[in-house]
Amino acid sequence: MVSRKLRTEKEMKLAIDNLAGLLRLEFQYIAGTNALASSTMIPVETLKILPTVHAHWRPTIFEWFYKIIDHFLLERGVVAIAMDYVDRFLFQHPPDDIDAMSIRMYQLVAMTSLYIAMKLHGGNEEGDEISPWKIKRKTFCVKGFVKLSRGQFVPEDIVTMETTIFKTLGWKMNPVTAMCCMDGYMALMPLPEELYRRPEMKKKDLGRLRLGYHVLRELSRYLVELAVCIKGITPYFQTEFSGPSMNSLSPSIVAYAGVLLAMDMMTTTAVTTEARDIFLRRLAEGQSIMTSEEQAFAPLAESYMRFEPNRLEVLKIKNLIHKNFVPSLVLGSLPSNNGGAGKMHPFKMAHKAGFFNARFFQKENEALPKSPTSPLEEELM
Repeated sequence: MVSRKLRTEKEMKLAIDNLAGLLRLEFQYIAGTNALASSTMIPVETLKILPTVHAHWRPTIFEWFYKIIDHFLLERGVVAIAMDYVDRFLFQHPPDDIDAMSIRMYQLVAMTSLYIAMKLHGGNEEGDEISPWKIKRKTFCVKGFVKLSRGQFVPEDIVTMETTIFKTLGWKMNPVTAMCCMDGYMALMPLPEELYRRPEMKKKDLGRLRLGYHVLRELSRYLVELAVCIKGITPYFQTEFSGPSMNSLSPSIVAYAGVLLAMDMMTTTAVTTEARDIFLRRLAEGQSIMTSEEQAFAPLAESYMRFEPNRLEVLKIKNLIHKNFVPSLVLGSLPSNNGGAGKMHPFKMAHKAGFFNARFFQKENEALPKSPTSPLEEELM
């Protein structure tokens, strides 16, 4: 679950530098594609709005992507990469052309995007220690893949569209996703052993901190995966949820909101105030490195949003994720133990230990409580 080895100063610096690299790559993708990033050069009224067809079918495509990924026992993060391909491919076409696109062509673009993402990022190794995939993942080929279309496409359709997508995206096939950012953020969270140094702490306190760390990671993962599937959450088009910043719906900001919300849902006994403060400080340092070293950043500095817990755009995304969160689906669907091994699921353990606060169980018609990390603004309610 959690490494018992303390991180060295060099290892933490590397984790911060890695985050800065992720943010730099994300900036390069968004600055070259995002509608709001172009707003300094084109009139605001001509910004690319999320096309009607894409807005309608995007949630369904997400659901279908996850079913395919689960069928092949691949890492679920591949889904966000595939949807990034779809978003950027459609961004390169006039909105009217997209809305006039046949459903068959739209499905071909989506299916081929997933096929490319699976080939480039699916891997075929065994799952890691926290992965549910303990068996070797299934292999696939284009002939087997087209069978999933139930006769709509033949291998030649996929191969031809694959070439078109590669050329349209300029062979930029390694986008940063919200799940990548979430993993980068969790690398900045202080390990329980870093916090377990006060003389009054006992061994059971270390166990509590370890469970809290593990649950925070898994809850953050769940919320971020939920967030990217919400209609209108795309970093490239202008949607009803877009803020004034070019990165208001970027993967890094969506993941940031998801991790903050996960913290809000857990008590300070599970995730201490000290841990939260250290995390925010390290995160700000990583973003500062990116903004100071990225050569193309200066012209777009005013439209780029920094990591600020109380920023309105962040609070809105948190509130949006929270509205789509159903605690009973998280706790009610969990087994009492892992395959009869006698070990309770971490979420159930956390629930039993009282790690989840009122924010976790919040009813939709109740006022949201204040967060120790990022207080909610009253106007959002």
